[in-house]
Amino acid sequence: MRISFINSLLGGDFSTLDIAVTALATYVNERSRHKASIIDFTFHRRHWKDALREGIEANHPDIIAISSNTMYMNYVKTIMKEVKSKYHLPIVLGGHHASIYPEEAISIPECDALCIGDGEEPLVDFLTRKERNESMQGLRGFWVKENGNLIKNTGGCFRENLDDLPIPDWDLWGDLNKYLYYLGMLYIIGSRGCPYRCTYCDAHGIKDAVPGKYFRLRDPVKYAQEIAYQWNKYKNRNLRLAQLFDPVFTMYDDWVEAFCSEYRRLGIQNEFRYSVFSRLDHLNEKKIKTLANSGCAILRVGIEAGDPYVRNRIYKKEIKDEKIKEIFRLCKENGIGFTAFYILGGPSETKRTVDRTISLARELDAERSAFFIFKPFTKEAAQQLFEHGGWIDTKRWKEADNITFDAVVYTKDLTPSCVEWYQKKAYFFTFGRRLLRMIKRQKLKYFTRLFIYMFKGLLDGLNYSYLLIYYHIYGYDNVDK
Repeated sequence: MRISFINSLLGGDFSTLDIAVTALATYVNERSRHKASIIDFTFHRRHWKDALREGIEANHPDIIAISSNTMYMNYVKTIMKEVKSKYHLPIVLGGHHASIYPEEAISIPECDALCIGDGEEPLVDFLTRKERNESMQGLRGFWVKENGNLIKNTGGCFRENLDDLPIPDWDLWGDLNKYLYYLGMLYIIGSRGCPYRCTYCDAHGIKDAVPGKYFRLRDPVKYAQEIAYQWNKYKNRNLRLAQLFDPVFTMYDDWVEAFCSEYRRLGIQNEFRYSVFSRLDHLNEKKIKTLANSGCAILRVGIEAGDPYVRNRIYKKEIKDEKIKEIFRLCKENGIGFTAFYILGGPSETKRTVDRTISLARELDAERSAFFIFKPFTKEAAQQLFEHGGWIDTKRWKEADNITFDAVVYTKDLTPSCVEWYQKKAYFFTFGRRLLRMIKRQKLKYFTRLFIYMFKGLLDGLNYSYLLIYYHIYGYDNVDK
């Protein structure tokens, strides 16, 4: 059987290569007799129907698979309608949305099956049964429409051993060179799941939907070796940074030490630096020095809010201002930069609390400050909003397709347009110093690189706003010195 995975991103944000889709397609190709391909619309969104036709003609799939994300479901449904009406192919949904909201997902008329939880072995089993025209009864974690009936198989699974999976094959992405040019980085992950339950994040919804251990870690030595493998494979193709996507990379001291030791042993810590997510309460001076000595260039951290009540009671971060400032000082002393994430306009927010967030961001002076707009992805987040006198603009929420722009909620003191104005204010006060540092370091190269980057991006059909933002986050500035 031939299966094509569709990357359903049509909204203009080109910053994310889908790790899960890559892992699944690689597994199908390397661990089964079936064949998998990826059809990607990111650089073809203006003519995505033509890209779909070309992908189907080139790959001749028997089945279409789409990874579903709640934020992109409008795009998913649009693509599913096109697939069914023009090509009459069966469609399988997987991913966060299918796992958390299976009843809603399977009710989509064009959806023929969905997978709950990790998909490697279940998907191969599904393809084999489909090939043999066998019943899907008993296929763990799969819901399937079969002969006019809906089979709801129980379970779903979390794969325990991540180390025996094949290394993801990024060459499955036909436009990989464009991603590497615009982003300069490759996404790599050494864990699945997260042990925390942040109120604004829907990741824990899968934990509730599937039995078994949700948070799983790879062997840190093998993880470092995979990164070295990818570096040697892609280092001549504009690759500049390893973007590690583990949500709690710095959680365990021994694990971090083993990873960093192997990374140093491999000898790539100076030529292929890396960036990781971290919680600030995981860090101390010893761990920071260990990370710095092994090639960690950037820590991506969620500050979320400058107001302690919003940060610690609403977003459950439980970290004081003094600790944040101490960690920033230690990292800067050891040559590690920051991408600091903030959320604007969440439950209980007022003009005063948003101003405190902007003030803290200015004081911390991270190399990159990102101000996201609050979106009520979880029931807990929506409940918090209602409890503090806020409400959701359902029209705006229905149209939302990103976390970067477009406010969708009201608080007692803030309207959506007010939150969007504060976002502009936040970037105005934090971006100026960063821009001056870039120009000082790159001189005239800054302007020529920016012009070429924007010109190429517009020719490739990318969104002007995202291009401008991502140039200053990713373009030529990850590891330039």
